[in-house]
Amino acid sequence: MARHLSRRDLIIRGGALGATGLSLPALLAACGGSKSASTTTAPTASTEAAAGDSITVLNWPLYIENDDASTSPTLKNFTAATGIKVDYRPEIDGNDTFTAKYEPFLSKGEGIGADIIVLTSYMAARYVSKGYVQAFDDAKFPNKANLIDSRVNPKWDAGNKFAVPYAIGQVGIAYFPDKVGGTITSLADLLDPKLKNRVSILDALGDTVGSFMVDLGFNPEDGNIDEAKQAIAAIKKARDAGQFRKIVGNSYTDDLQTGEVWAALAWSGDIASLKKDVPGIEFVLPAKGALSFTDNLMIPVGAKNKAGAEEFINFLYDPKNSGPLFEAISYVSPVKGAADYMTDAGKDSIFINPPVGAKLYEFPPVADADYEELSALFLEATQL
Repeated sequence: MARHLSRRDLIIRGGALGATGLSLPALLAACGGSKSASTTTAPTASTEAAAGDSITVLNWPLYIENDDASTSPTLKNFTAATGIKVDYRPEIDGNDTFTAKYEPFLSKGEGIGADIIVLTSYMAARYVSKGYVQAFDDAKFPNKANLIDSRVNPKWDAGNKFAVPYAIGQVGIAYFPDKVGGTITSLADLLDPKLKNRVSILDALGDTVGSFMVDLGFNPEDGNIDEAKQAIAAIKKARDAGQFRKIVGNSYTDDLQTGEVWAALAWSGDIASLKKDVPGIEFVLPAKGALSFTDNLMIPVGAKNKAGAEEFINFLYDPKNSGPLFEAISYVSPVKGAADYMTDAGKDSIFINPPVGAKLYEFPPVADADYEELSALFLEATQL
């Protein structure tokens, strides 16, 4: 399976389920292949400052103001408040590729030149179970108490000892009302024959199959592999009917922008950014429920400045810092009270503050055997 790795690809390799010993529903996987690590020595931080004077953060693109460390108010304010410089690198382009590159070092307890890394929950669970990350010193992280209730005590990290959310996003539907002839509220609307060959879905199995499961009336968090197979069958049926023009990763935003695609299964943060250039586009969370994903802050083994990393994470968990940051990047803040420090526009944004009562589901890791079966079925169902 050699598809392009998209921003939200969820690629599960290595049996996080077996490693943690959790009994969780086998529901989430994705298409994509691992690459072997190309480095022969562990990378080191580029800064020449003393360890206590700086930290190195590895994050995803579009996760800091302006996607530019040199102009980010959050980073500037942190340095001004603490004297700690931040070597911020938005170079994570996939959970699987990141792990393939750095796991050979982490598995030996070696540093990777980073004090903070940010990975999606299923992969964060793997890192916790394998001992690739360090426990927080809660005495240096008092703002941990500000973590929103829905992300407290995940099954793979009781007490949030090793990981806390950085950002939360949703999988919804982006569409042009003038082109589709009205409003869209569900995946059933996305599959209306009048939109034949003008629809795209994501090539990330977890997000797409999970979304179809919800539309079929299943709760992904309580489901089973047979329900996932029913969702894949629904995808295949729509594919065979010619409903999908594209089944892709991040490039779906290009297809929306050019008008080639009129409606798409989409990631919230992408559409928030796209609306700045394409104001006619709309985004909706399906009324039956939507998928949610969480990217998590962790301190890897071998970090040169663990105390500085904890100080930065504590800074992020102050609502007065979190509010402006998440309004700028258009993702959901995991910090209680963050909305109090947003403008009215930020408070009203569906991307930043999903509607009260919105049904959101997040998937746990899955075992290798289930991954292999579901991914094979998904690949066959999504070939155009």
